[in-house]
Amino acid sequence: MENQLVTIEELEVGDEIMISCQAHFKYLKVLAKPRLSKTKVHWNTKQSMHSNVRCSTRQDVVTNTYTWNGNSYTRTTKVWRITPEDHNMTISQDLNDRQIWLVKRETI
Repeated sequence: MENQLVTIEELEVGDEIMISCQAHFKYLKVLAKPRLSKTKVHWNTKQSMHSNVRCSTRQDVVTNTYTWNGNSYTRTTKVWRITPEDHNMTISQDLNDRQIWLVKRETI
């Protein structure tokens, strides 16, 4: 059941997934089972939606220095790393109405 699109209902703790988010890809590991929200409802259908899912991921801060017109400038950007190792942050990600790609399912 790996390497396929899944829905939020099919996710389990330990699953490694990829999603697209604002022109980036995020590689996430699910830390908590998705559950229905008590307050979130779909704006049109009025059906209950899932709350944000707790996931771990890796994000690095990259600093670039460049020179323009004789002046030196430093630019700092945050880059999402697509890797299953060395996750350095925990986030709550909204997975409602997203395409979720199951990369790896943790087997017991």
